[in-house]
Amino acid sequence: MRQTGLRAEILVNIILITAAAMFLIGIIAFKLTERSAVEGDINGVKAVISALEGSYLTKGDLGGGAEFLERVLNPGAWGIIELGGRRVYFDTRSAGDEEPKTDPLLLEAVTAGDTVIGFEGVNFPPFTAFDGLKVAAPVRPAGGPAGAVFVYQPLGPLQESLLLNRRLIALWIILFLVIITLFGFYILSRRIVRPVHELIKTTEKIGAGKFYESADIGGVKEINRLYDALRKMYAEIESGRKKLGDKIAELEEANAELRLVQGELVAAEKLASLGRLSAGVAHEIGNPLSAIKGYAEVMMRAQDVDDGKRAAFLRNLLDEVGRIDRIIRTLLDYSRPKSVSPRALDVNETASKTADLVNSQGVLKNIGLRLDLAPGVPPIEADPGQLSQVIINLILNARDALGGEGEIVISTSDGGGEVAIKVSDNGPGIGPEIRDKIFDPFFTTKDPGHGTGLGLSVSARIVETFGGRIEVKSEPGKGAAFSLVFPAAGDHEKRESPGN
Repeated sequence: MRQTGLRAEILVNIILITAAAMFLIGIIAFKLTERSAVEGDINGVKAVISALEGSYLTKGDLGGGAEFLERVLNPGAWGIIELGGRRVYFDTRSAGDEEPKTDPLLLEAVTAGDTVIGFEGVNFPPFTAFDGLKVAAPVRPAGGPAGAVFVYQPLGPLQESLLLNRRLIALWIILFLVIITLFGFYILSRRIVRPVHELIKTTEKIGAGKFYESADIGGVKEINRLYDALRKMYAEIESGRKKLGDKIAELEEANAELRLVQGELVAAEKLASLGRLSAGVAHEIGNPLSAIKGYAEVMMRAQDVDDGKRAAFLRNLLDEVGRIDRIIRTLLDYSRPKSVSPRALDVNETASKTADLVNSQGVLKNIGLRLDLAPGVPPIEADPGQLSQVIINLILNARDALGGEGEIVISTSDGGGEVAIKVSDNGPGIGPEIRDKIFDPFFTTKDPGHGTGLGLSVSARIVETFGGRIEVKSEPGKGAAFSLVFPAAGDHEKRESPGN
């Protein structure tokens, strides 16, 4: 939308308002001038008729009266003098003009007994253009018979005079319009526009963070109130800014304290994790070490042990040493994962091969293993051996939770950019009190010697290596479902490229 300046807007409005006012005043002036001029002509004709009546009609000299009228009236005038049944026409028009006729105004004047005025031309207020004036007046000279006089006088000279007066009035109107416009523009610019510009400067200074103190806003009440409102607004802004600065300082101080407390909490959590890890390692390694110590003491005390028992003791010793070795290797896998070779994998194929491998080992016995694989699942980027290791670990955990009877289902699905492999069972489920602990190292609900508590933590670490995550859904009595969620192969590359 096109915008105009305040000065231009004021100037245009002043011109429009003044022009409208001058136009109305001009019309009034035109009408007053016209009325005054016409009344002057009417009075002049009446005076001529009165002079005719006093000088000629009292003597009955109708011919002299006609000559008198022809001399004193404007060129082009004509009329009728009627007295005592006699009638005389007078006509100042040029030869060949239409013969004068009796006008209805003459009969109207005789009937009414009073002077009657009429006009020829256009009479449509406020626009009038009179061509001629008609005056019909009854006469009755002293001691003489009654009669009447009709006079038609053209108003050409009057129209010329009115036209001149109208031009003079129009010139005065134009002059007054210019003067009023310039004077009004000067006054309004001084009292309105300049204070408004000062308010604009003040507002701009407030936006820049300062207050424009040298503003000359004049004496207009509303503008002064607006300036005071701006001053109060600036004071409130400054007060709010100061309070905000104080709050920011308080927040920065609180953040510093929070960072210090957070550091202390992180250190404490590290110590607690180290303590739990140490306790778990000590507990898991302590049992086989105790067994090794017991076998060694028996072999030292019993010197006459036959070869069969000695071989049995040595086998037990090797089993316990192997158990310790497995615990340490699993712990190393958790803290320092092995090098992997990820490639595009068909999750349906991997899940099917893993299920065949588990079934071939005969570890499930009375537990059913069923596949529910969605068609057209996109590939993922992962190491096939480690992915199978994670799936097998989830299957074995589900087997242990079922207690020897139930069903395990391996299913796959495509979630729009993400691929999920879900291992679910219909066992007793996982209680909410331990759900947040199942991925902690060395946390297990199995009996001593039947689990290290590192299976799920290592599995979670493997899944995270390939950009995925493990989700758990379980309710007591309704089984448990572990979902391995990975980005599809294309989305995985997109996620990795910004980091690279």
